[in-house]
Amino acid sequence: MDDEVNFGSIKVPKNSKTKLVSDVFSSVAGKYDIMNDLMSFGAHRLWKKRMCQISRLTANDVVLDIACGTGDIAISLLREMKSIKLTCLDENSKMIALCKERLINQGFISGISYVTNPMEKASFQENSFSLATLSFGFRNFTDHNKALENIYKLLSPGGRLVIMEFTTPQNSISKKIFESYTHKIIPRLGKIIAKDDQSYTYLAESISSYYSPEEVSELFYDNKFSNVRHEVLPGDIVTIHIGFKS
Repeated sequence: MDDEVNFGSIKVPKNSKTKLVSDVFSSVAGKYDIMNDLMSFGAHRLWKKRMCQISRLTANDVVLDIACGTGDIAISLLREMKSIKLTCLDENSKMIALCKERLINQGFISGISYVTNPMEKASFQENSFSLATLSFGFRNFTDHNKALENIYKLLSPGGRLVIMEFTTPQNSISKKIFESYTHKIIPRLGKIIAKDDQSYTYLAESISSYYSPEEVSELFYDNKFSNVRHEVLPGDIVTIHIGFKS
């Protein structure tokens, strides 16, 4: 049905996905950072460093960090360039609270605002940001086209959107290993560390049902972005996309 969307390996009514995803992240918020380290063997830090490099941050950037989670990307950007103005956006209030706490604890206070809202419904002044970043959150959105439409509007001319997301490997052997790890090992880690295997089962399934890198590029083009490109990182399990507002 047209009003149904993917929620992991199942279809759910479109108007219920946002809450279902929010419940997942509320459940794992307290152990989110340690699970990221365990699941990726710490590699997520290198991935995020590369994402920041591709973002080509400047001193005058006005940045929207979408689906900011606990603030990894926000902290990386602020460490690179303290002078930026930054808005952290997440639809989950627990994640926003953790993000704010982390940034304050590390001395990042001025020039930062926090907004609790899904990107599909977020309302900002048009042409108000020069950079939008989105790390490992795009696949969880309910309406990808609506989110990209909103992002395009809020970017200033020449502004860029950088998205980092998981990718299912193309090589058949690598794909088998990756899917076995995400579907069998990660939920077990979730059960042991976060006391929640179901949420991490969803996170694994959301990767399997997600777009290919080429399909994400098409979504960018469909929503008016130009100079679109993507970079598949070593290991073929993470892709970084960038597109510009004309």
